[in-house]
Amino acid sequence: MDIDGLRMRVVKGGYLVKSHAIQHALKEGFERRHMVDAVMNGEIIETYPDEERVLVSGQVFLTEKMKIYLHVVCEFVDPVYVEFVTAYIPDRKFWETPPVRRRKPRR
Repeated sequence: MDIDGLRMRVVKGGYLVKSHAIQHALKEGFERRHMVDAVMNGEIIETYPDEERVLVSGQVFLTEKMKIYLHVVCEFVDPVYVEFVTAYIPDRKFWETPPVRRRKPRR
């Protein structure tokens, strides 16, 4: 699945937000709309073909002046829906900005 295919499903309302993504949203202070924005404006940075999943990274505005990267793991097993399996604000110990996985975690 490519980013355009994911976006088409989301635009048509063909997405589900799983409980793990909701838990992260509550804990980290973002909302469902931020997940949608990240997918609509982001890019696929990792693929997991065996699981039929991709990791999307996109910038979103949490507030009018606060822009962050948000990662959304999307599963596309279902032919109609994309599932937002989890979503999180990337930890700088493991990710650089723009989000590229670090070779070794920061201590």
